[in-house]
Amino acid sequence: MSGHAAHAEQAIAARLMAKASLLLQDRRPAEALPLLDRLHHLPRVPDKAREARAMALLALGRYGDAASAAGEALDALPGAAVLLHLRGRARLALGQDVEALDDAAAAVMADSASTDAKGLMADVLMKLGKADEAIFLAWRVTEALPDDMPAHLRLAQAFIMGGRHAAAEELLAALEARAPKLALPIALRAQNRLLMHDAPEAERITRTALDRGMVEVSLHSVLAHALVTQSRLAEAGLHFRAAARLAPHDAYLAHLASAAEGGTPDRATDAYVSAVFDGYAGRFEAELLGMGYRVPGLVRLAVDRWLAEIGADTIPGPVLDLGCGTGLVGVALLGLTGAGLCGIDLSRNMIAETRAKGIYTELHQAEFSVALARLQARYALVAAADLFCYFGDLDTALRGAAARLAPDGRMMFSVELSPAPDGWELGDSGRYRHSLAHVSAALRQAGLVALTVSPETLRHNGGEPVAGLFVIARRQDC
Repeated sequence: MSGHAAHAEQAIAARLMAKASLLLQDRRPAEALPLLDRLHHLPRVPDKAREARAMALLALGRYGDAASAAGEALDALPGAAVLLHLRGRARLALGQDVEALDDAAAAVMADSASTDAKGLMADVLMKLGKADEAIFLAWRVTEALPDDMPAHLRLAQAFIMGGRHAAAEELLAALEARAPKLALPIALRAQNRLLMHDAPEAERITRTALDRGMVEVSLHSVLAHALVTQSRLAEAGLHFRAAARLAPHDAYLAHLASAAEGGTPDRATDAYVSAVFDGYAGRFEAELLGMGYRVPGLVRLAVDRWLAEIGADTIPGPVLDLGCGTGLVGVALLGLTGAGLCGIDLSRNMIAETRAKGIYTELHQAEFSVALARLQARYALVAAADLFCYFGDLDTALRGAAARLAPDGRMMFSVELSPAPDGWELGDSGRYRHSLAHVSAALRQAGLVALTVSPETLRHNGGEPVAGLFVIARRQDC
């Protein structure tokens, strides 16, 4: 290339870069991206153009493309803190939490003063349920940025996750006083109160904000949950529907709104289940056991009786735990699973809690029917404790589970009991209830024979017993 041509190319690149930078500053990434794409195809791509392109893709929610663009830029500029932060943000949005943590840690090491890198690391640690570490980093960011509202909100969220409710209340009250028209501090303060088991105060806080004319998804959502906690389901439905209208792509709110409206989708969506349990994993066991949750104990008693009948000390083959959650069934069966214990759960945070117990020999983070299709083994015991409350029609779910059952094996599962004579229904809580007739028909369709179908109290909710069925079945062909 001649000197004149090279100079012309540099001039073009400079103009494109200047225009794209202004557009990004004005928060117009959709207009900046075509200019950055043109820069990307020049023979010599400016380093700043690589960074800006990754930034634009991230702002547009094209997380896979953003991660790839940041990775390409890192090939040219290894160890650049800004690029590591951008790729980490994209990976976090993609659910690649471990990779995002690696990027965040590398960014902090590359630039120990970077508040963006420390903030990213705090966000990833919160997602992984490591509240104390997240609090430390979030606090350091607020020290460096004392007037930054998002930094203080991050710290408040870390306090809430870590159970430091008094610290969260104090901080959020100060933030609300500083920015009284901002909805998020108010919603977080109400959520904090709800987690402190003070639903009336959570209701008061959110209603006051809504009465002031605030229109915000989080306010309606927290208010709805506060009303559910007080068993005021019809009122809660109004606010779940309002929240779902304000966030039409939120699967969690869509499912709860459908339940409130009396809708009957065949099953809860994967996005809904993931949203529930990724956020619930850190406190799942304490809250569930506090409700007197009995299903893992029922599984253990049934296994003890079965082993006594066949004269064995351990389950005669591997065990499959569907919807394993935090591993409560594994804990209940401790010492009885000599041939291996495999767990499947959709929530990555629940799987992380289970893995930390060191009980399971195999874990899969996947939707259970997808994981079942990949498995080759046959299992002496297939357990599904509290899984089928996220399914309406049980035919497909039971057929998939039965296909993995060994000829002489046992399947054990629970369902919440519907008072209807047949069929199934979606309750106001977003959980499905099943009639005895539907369970019996689904067992037959799956090629299973019921050995025991016993009425049981599965747990308590709001002081009231949750009626259910505990089922033990075997294959018809044995």
